[in-house]
Amino acid sequence: MKRIIPLALAVAAANSIAQDDTMEHVLVTVPLHKSTAETALPVTVLTGDELRRAVTATIGDTLANTPGIANASFGPGVGQPVVRGQQGPRVVVLQNGTSSADVAGLSGDHAVSVEPLLADSIEVLRGPSTLLYGGGAIGGVVNVLDNRVPTSLPEELDGALEYRHDTASDLDNVVGRVEGSAGQFAFHADFLYRDYNDLDIPGLANREHDEHDEDHDEDHDEHEGEEHDEHGEEENTDGFIANTGGRAKSFTLGGAYHFDSGFVGLAVNRLENEYGIPAGAHEHEEEHGDEDHDEDHDEDHEGEEHEGEDHDHEEEEEGGISLDIEQTRYDAIVHLHNPFEFLEVARGFLTYTDYEHAEIEGSGEVGTEFERDTWEGRLELVHKPMGNFHGVFGMQAVIDDFSAVGEEAYIPQTDSTELGFFLVEDFHAGDFTYEFGLRYDWVEREPSRGLDDSESFNSLSGSGAVLWDVSEGWQLGAALSRSERAPSVEELYSNAGNFGPDEWVEHAATGAIELGDGDLDTEVSNNADLSLRWLGDGHWVDVTAFYNDFSDYINLVNTGIEVDETPVRQ
Repeated sequence: MKRIIPLALAVAAANSIAQDDTMEHVLVTVPLHKSTAETALPVTVLTGDELRRAVTATIGDTLANTPGIANASFGPGVGQPVVRGQQGPRVVVLQNGTSSADVAGLSGDHAVSVEPLLADSIEVLRGPSTLLYGGGAIGGVVNVLDNRVPTSLPEELDGALEYRHDTASDLDNVVGRVEGSAGQFAFHADFLYRDYNDLDIPGLANREHDEHDEDHDEDHDEHEGEEHDEHGEEENTDGFIANTGGRAKSFTLGGAYHFDSGFVGLAVNRLENEYGIPAGAHEHEEEHGDEDHDEDHDEDHEGEEHEGEDHDHEEEEEGGISLDIEQTRYDAIVHLHNPFEFLEVARGFLTYTDYEHAEIEGSGEVGTEFERDTWEGRLELVHKPMGNFHGVFGMQAVIDDFSAVGEEAYIPQTDSTELGFFLVEDFHAGDFTYEFGLRYDWVEREPSRGLDDSESFNSLSGSGAVLWDVSEGWQLGAALSRSERAPSVEELYSNAGNFGPDEWVEHAATGAIELGDGDLDTEVSNNADLSLRWLGDGHWVDVTAFYNDFSDYINLVNTGIEVDETPVRQ
């Protein structure tokens, strides 16, 4: 299968200070102390004032105006990033260098558990640079950096408080942070609180067929903003999108002890996020009586004009699905300068994430519970220049326990173990910089429910790039890579152990019955990038063209079978 997205173009003009910040940002995600102007790897950075202008409540929406990146949304509470047309398991989202460890990759209605409003910078890697974080990151890697483990000693106490309001959803968002030091110890604390109601829109949330428009006009006054079709099965709203409100809370404490050759630090974060899924995204809504809903609606909204007014979050959420997420994350980091004669920098990361979310029906009952416990360790070693060669090598290990219980639990409990080794080098010769990388990954998936033996996968990925300083301010870059990705849990085991149509479980987010395939092999992507950059006095232009050619591409195929009018895809 081939996917071609030919061109991404970014053109910007602003004051020279802002542009210098953009072009000279030192890449934390690429541990070679490079700025974006010194690498042929396709990299995008949001930081400083540019980040403050772009940032929103979700990572997908924050990056949506960046060339080559889009937002996949199941409402304002979700916002998954789409990089070069890819999402889900092909886009890896990191929090300070290690995985966000949520279940966003399992379904389009699951939010990514990072808070961009707390970020100092967001770095997006595409093409060869993604090998540092997994051969499966074919679309790209998004790293959200928030300094929860302080990387330097502040000279004085520093704090910030920000309030944002959005009239379209009556959103209130408060963010605060404080950083300081006492002797050799640096500390960081931050918090976030967000509360918003249903999203105001002009007209109908669900555009009806033309033949029903006249009926809608006649019935609008009677229902005052909310309708059902002639069969009484599909809810529609006028002036707002029902069940799109939510609230979130986040608290972080972190600290680091600094010494002459580096620092060691710890951080803990607690995130609670509850949001609604827009009406129609989950089929469960048809199971709730329309008559009861109409009665509640008449009591709650009698005499209201919906367009341009606030909506009560709790009352209007009845009849829809909401997700209640709780995540506790612990981070430990060790950073050493010149630990050995041949090493320039050594960085070690250890993260434990306890994630769970409940999908709550309109009746208040819990339909499905997802749980994921993840340990992730990562070691990066930057060796000192050997002639014209400079690079980083290391390893990454992940132990992941996933389970889902309830009526939408179409994926069995699965234990996953992943081990990866990587090497990225660059070579300087005159006006040319050459970069190449290798990565080997071993992945094992072990499902429960008395299924067959576990599946294991071996994958090898490689990349090469060249950057040519054509003249002052002009650069030309080219890159080639081959990436392999092991199948994800849902691709292998969706409805595994559910034998026959009577036992198959529908995935409500997609409105289909999804069947995994335990015989899947690794997915292979061959990629090419060509880039041209110009940096002038207060202006810059960056043009990138890319080509991706997949083999053994893993995607859902319609089988032509239906079970109670629900399509079956494999």
